[in-house]
Amino acid sequence: MEKFISLTAILEGLTGIALIVTPNIIVLFLLGQPPLGPEGKITAMLAGAAILSLAFICWILRETPDLQKLIKGILFYNFAIIAIALYGLFWYGITNPGLFFVTIAHAVLFGWGAFTLRVNRSSNG
Repeated sequence: MEKFISLTAILEGLTGIALIVTPNIIVLFLLGQPPLGPEGKITAMLAGAAILSLAFICWILRETPDLQKLIKGILFYNFAIIAIALYGLFWYGITNPGLFFVTIAHAVLFGWGAFTLRVNRSSNG
């Protein structure tokens, strides 16, 4: 469980920092075009701050004895990212490779997190 939370913290922390520091590049990577105007840039930076906060929470709680609730929260986050990415694909026709990469990465993390919860439940009986 700790490995899952630690990796989530690192990956999401890097993503959050990247969105704050270089929102144009990251949004271009994800959606195929940079954010429109200062509002789009600020929105991307706010999203980066939220993601960085999630990473910080994961990092400071990674050694907590019972991580099940935190992992459930991360599972919801991963599910939401997957759902929004698929919405972008099917509703808006966004087929940028960056969005596919993010969708697959979050699907893998979702699967790993669900597996981790299931194994932990089984071992705790």
